[in-house]
Amino acid sequence: MATTDTITAAGSAVRVAAKVLRDKARPGALSAKPGAVPPSAESITPDWLTAVLCHDVPGAEVVEVRVTGGDDGTSSRRRLSIVYNEAGVAAGLPETVFTKSTATFASRMLLGLTEIVEGETLFYTRARPGLRLRSPRAYYAGYDPMSYRSLVVLDDLSAMGWTFPDPMLNPVTRHDAEDMVRELATYHAAFWESPRLSADLGKLRGTYEWQDNLNRRVGFARRTRVGFRRAMDVLPPELRARGAEVFPGFMRSLELHRRGPRTLLHQDVHLGNWLRDADGGMGLYDWQCVAQGHWALDYSYALACGLAPEDRRAWEEELLELYLEQLKASGVAEPPTFDEAWLAYRQQPLHGLVFGLFTLGGSRIEPELQPRDYTLFAIERIARFVADAGTLDAID
Repeated sequence: MATTDTITAAGSAVRVAAKVLRDKARPGALSAKPGAVPPSAESITPDWLTAVLCHDVPGAEVVEVRVTGGDDGTSSRRRLSIVYNEAGVAAGLPETVFTKSTATFASRMLLGLTEIVEGETLFYTRARPGLRLRSPRAYYAGYDPMSYRSLVVLDDLSAMGWTFPDPMLNPVTRHDAEDMVRELATYHAAFWESPRLSADLGKLRGTYEWQDNLNRRVGFARRTRVGFRRAMDVLPPELRARGAEVFPGFMRSLELHRRGPRTLLHQDVHLGNWLRDADGGMGLYDWQCVAQGHWALDYSYALACGLAPEDRRAWEEELLELYLEQLKASGVAEPPTFDEAWLAYRQQPLHGLVFGLFTLGGSRIEPELQPRDYTLFAIERIARFVADAGTLDAID
């Protein structure tokens, strides 16, 4: 980490630690201030939630709100149960919602210092409203750049019959894979070389800049190298001897994004972030790492992690043809040719691999970002893709 980044991080840590302590000492105080971002789901008051959920229903009010479940990982996830007055009940307002927040010092430093949560807020307030996806919508998304507080209030999809399967117990069929490809094509086409990427979505970083910021702020390259050593048993033999090439190759692959085409990217499309709607259709959630860049990053990551290697090998050409057809059907006038797309597909899976290695390479005293068995499962699949595709040679 450069000296200036170290100084910035140290100063931010002191400031954020003080604000976290203040938030804990005065729970609910911020939720009483108009425009303030509540520091956690537990601090949300009925009055604050009334302003968020009842503004279109005259006379409706939230009279009680309770935290009724959740867990903690990179962010704090909580389910809220809500009681309304008669006007709210009559209007059929949601009785439960789902929240994500940077409630802890660790999550604020990881997601705030790297400015990741600012991108997620921008996605839910600007990009998500116009998209037809199997993905939650937000009632509220807020971010405070001084304290790194963030909070998103989302549809509680589980109350609508949607499920969030354990990725280790969620086999992807050919029909599921086609669902995934269509979802990717839907949001990629919606922002394909869009002027909005330089206008109201202009604060979304390009993939190289997004990653460079992460590299400098959290020691990403070092943790990736540690993860590579820890993952050695699940890496294919042809990749084990090329460990020194993986991270530099990854950064070269991101440089290719500057040549276009440019679109909106989820960037974290591992199988654990795919949900199923009430009919079993595949959709995406957790838009925490949203950025702008080359479509093939999302596409290759999703297929490399989501499909069993034997299925991927059998289906990948036809799935890529389907993706290109969907782009055209969704309004992309000149989608890539198959040969152009196939090369890009081979060049872009390193993002998924290094994110798995980064997760595995964390300190033993840190909370796990993902369960270790799933992280190794994902690394093994994506590494097999990298070897099959000859990725390290394709990006030279």
